[in-house]
Amino acid sequence: MNGFKISLSMGTPTLIIVHQDVPGMIAKVTNILSETNTNIGTMTVTRESKGENAIMIMEVDDPQVEDTVKKLKQLPNIDSVNYFE
Repeated sequence: MNGFKISLSMGTPTLIIVHQDVPGMIAKVTNILSETNTNIGTMTVTRESKGENAIMIMEVDDPQVEDTVKKLKQLPNIDSVNYFE
């Protein structure tokens, strides 16, 4: 996905966020999840190289994340937000 090799079980609601590797992105994303009461079950973060594209893969407990996705897409330095139930 977007040049990243990923492996998904697809058995759990999953958010996939591609973003620029800049300081504070994990904090901004997890703050929105906290504000929308979205609990993270697992989280993987990786990047192409320092300062380049990065990806967050989060399995979440709540399948109702429409508001969360809308807020995430409004963050600066976000390239894409995908959600799979």
